[in-house]
Amino acid sequence: MDHAFENELKKIVKPLLEKGRNGDWEHTLRVVEYGRYLLQHEEGEEEIVIPTLYLHDIGWSSVNIDDFRQGSPESKRKTMSLSLHMKHGAVLAERILDDLGCGPGKTNTIVSIIAIHDEPDKVFAMENPSATLVVESDRMDRYGPKSINRFKAMFGDNYLTGNQLKKRANYLREGIDLWFRTNTGKALAEKLARDTGLLI
Repeated sequence: MDHAFENELKKIVKPLLEKGRNGDWEHTLRVVEYGRYLLQHEEGEEEIVIPTLYLHDIGWSSVNIDDFRQGSPESKRKTMSLSLHMKHGAVLAERILDDLGCGPGKTNTIVSIIAIHDEPDKVFAMENPSATLVVESDRMDRYGPKSINRFKAMFGDNYLTGNQLKKRANYLREGIDLWFRTNTGKALAEKLARDTGLLI
């Protein structure tokens, strides 16, 4: 991907991500690196995967996230803010990509992925290898030590303790089969899960 384009994109998304949930900028940097790793081993277009990963969570900058902060990991999937951040993110991403001179074909693909990126079944139904890598890269950051710190920063130190930790661990173990379609993605998710004790 063109370095000048990527640098401009980073400058634009950073303040939006820092306005969203705690840790979203750092999360984005990690998922971009996961995306680069997956692209080395799996089919996908860098010019789709990397910009989509930079832009995928910018919608959190324009929604109220109170409902997302409360409840169990399972209930967060049904919150209004989760749905709205995808819709708002797609609109913002389209404007940003237009301003940066991204072609309409790439822009449409990127925006269509962002609009559903937290609904893996819908993304996988696109049968687009780049879209699959976006989901895998994003979900990858639910595993590993840095992910634990991210959720504590987002929801407070008590978030991943006691019964809640057990529920989340089960949810993440099940996610390895649900969210990863490539051999590389599944192998990396399993490694990160072992590193945090989710898989023994």
